[in-house]
Amino acid sequence: MYLRESKQKRADGSVVTYLQLAENIWNAEKRRSETRIVCNCGRADDEAVIERLRRLAKSILRRCSPEGIVAEDGNWRLVCA
Repeated sequence: MYLRESKQKRADGSVVTYLQLAENIWNAEKRRSETRIVCNCGRADDEAVIERLRRLAKSILRRCSPEGIVAEDGNWRLVCA
């Protein structure tokens, strides 16, 4: 699973970004991977959406320590915080 950004261009030329929780699943019939949207989180510029994602991240980190995740593969790097 991963957090995906979906951008939409409006009629006035502005671009709105939405955040989605997505996963890739294998479609054996078509013999290719397909993206499945698990949850539409909302607009990326909405503080309430960002706060909900922060709470989700904290909840996940209670089960999986970040130190353990990084220790499994030393090639991790911070992209954006």
